[in-house]
Amino acid sequence: MLTQIAKGRVYDYSHSVGRGAASGMGFSQPVAMAVEGSTVYVLNRGLEGISNVPWNKVAYGARVSVIDVGETAGDEEFTGEFGKYGDRDGEFIWPSGMILGPDGNLYVSDEWLNVISVFSKDGGFVRKWAAAPADGKEHGIANIASDSQGNIYCTDGRSHEVRKFSPNGELLASWGSLGDGDGEFNSPWGITVDQADDSVYVADHRNHRVQKFTSDGAWVMQFGEAGSKRGQLHLPVKVTVDPQGDVYVADWSDNGMHPGKVHVFDREGNFIISLIGDAQQLSKWADMTVQANADYLKRRREVATTESEWRFALPTDVQFDEERSRLVVLDAQRSRLQIYDKRADYMVPQMNL
Repeated sequence: MLTQIAKGRVYDYSHSVGRGAASGMGFSQPVAMAVEGSTVYVLNRGLEGISNVPWNKVAYGARVSVIDVGETAGDEEFTGEFGKYGDRDGEFIWPSGMILGPDGNLYVSDEWLNVISVFSKDGGFVRKWAAAPADGKEHGIANIASDSQGNIYCTDGRSHEVRKFSPNGELLASWGSLGDGDGEFNSPWGITVDQADDSVYVADHRNHRVQKFTSDGAWVMQFGEAGSKRGQLHLPVKVTVDPQGDVYVADWSDNGMHPGKVHVFDREGNFIISLIGDAQQLSKWADMTVQANADYLKRRREVATTESEWRFALPTDVQFDEERSRLVVLDAQRSRLQIYDKRADYMVPQMNL
């Protein structure tokens, strides 16, 4: 269904953007994104092989791709990229999360280096800070978010904690431990902050739920439950909130039997609808690849169904573009974005006139 209607909401599929590519017009194992109007910054974690070096010496494709996704299919343009594999200033090993902060800078977390690096929007390195304490525990900084005051929050998937920093990297608060009770986590990953009241939402990955906290870490509620049905969660990896208070959860897969989904809940945690992906037309860049190779074209026409192509596979990020009232979903395995308009002006035709 290209247009889905549920409980007063309308999600109208628009188009997809992207393809698998080592650089340029495409993505390589994309894990996170930041959205600013029609500009989308995509954080890539993938590998890039180099043909003239031994097999065990490869250049990792860690980078940020900058895309103008346009308004409709075919408008998209690749406008640049920055960053590379390494452990020096402005480089990444295992990049894991990215946001556009209130100060206009891009913040990138690194799961291997356990740092948060700050860049200008044109890719210039600004500063970085250690996001994990030297306490002898295992740490893995996963996702990041910011509140209305510019404070930065991060999840630590190995020590099962959330940390809150000032804009300059001063630790302000920390909460969480391993477990499945209120305020406990098992490999927390995605995190977002509702800009309306600075409530913090955490995708509690291996507990198959989302937990909500105040900005200082006081537990408020949880929603979602483990399972494979619509509205149930299995390995949620990202959460975001739109201006109306609706909560979107990117879910890797429902018990491994089917591709991932994006579940929509209201502010109280009531389930609204699940989106499963609708890219029934190839993106412009993917179509260029297929049309340029006659064998690709033949093999694609021989398959029994293209369902695996148009559905989500491993959605890793979901963001809401407030300016255009549209949902942007990043799919790591499909190396693309799928875009849905959230329509307030949708009219259902009267068929009984």
